[in-house]
Amino acid sequence: MNVLYSIEDYDRPSVAADAVVFGVDSVKADNRKSLDRKKMKLLLVERGEEPFKGCFSLPGGFLRKGETIEETAVRELKEEAGVIEPKLIELGVYSKPDRDPRGWIISCCFIALTNTVELATEKGSDAASAHWFDLESSSDGDDTAIAVRRGDETVFEYRSGETQVNKLAFDHSEMILAAFLKLRDEVINHDMIFDLMPECFSISDLQQPYEAITGIHLSPQGFRKKMIGKLKETELFEEAAAHRTSRLYTKA
Repeated sequence: MNVLYSIEDYDRPSVAADAVVFGVDSVKADNRKSLDRKKMKLLLVERGEEPFKGCFSLPGGFLRKGETIEETAVRELKEEAGVIEPKLIELGVYSKPDRDPRGWIISCCFIALTNTVELATEKGSDAASAHWFDLESSSDGDDTAIAVRRGDETVFEYRSGETQVNKLAFDHSEMILAAFLKLRDEVINHDMIFDLMPECFSISDLQQPYEAITGIHLSPQGFRKKMIGKLKETELFEEAAAHRTSRLYTKA
């Protein structure tokens, strides 16, 4: 029997996993008469090694022998940012021959959803530090705009169908845009918004990130009507603005 295939006949790329990590953070109101504000966050790491040393990138790293690519993503998130047990969703494979100056490297990219946990970077990681950035977005029909900022620094901005600012390493701006568009579709059509919520939450907690992601704005009464069949009441309440209380819910 002739053997028609030999692995030695083919070049072999390195394989990496990258993760676009979304979270929701709570910003305290300036006074007790106003509700706390929910903000969308994106996790980026400052690279500690070349290439792109000192630039920001998505957390990620190379597949090790004996790992699945999902295990690589989970390990790298723990090592580079201290994120444990994120919810992972497959996004896509990025394989342009020149996407990494180190050589032929294919990346399997994931969306990861987590709480905005305190971040930590392990010694020996190729990331120098990890940071939550503000993720701002708007939508007008098919026109989507997103910006990734920390303070006065914008590291990525996309609007009017074009990238306006890109200070990110590799092709990570492409991953972020694709991940946000998939997140928006999943929130609108498959209720992924609940994966960004803690175990118990108020309807206001749910509405603010829903609107930030989708660009769909409803009155509080309209949003409650849209979501109430997907929620289960708890016996818990939280203090809202001006000494009012809000009932807490879980996903039904």
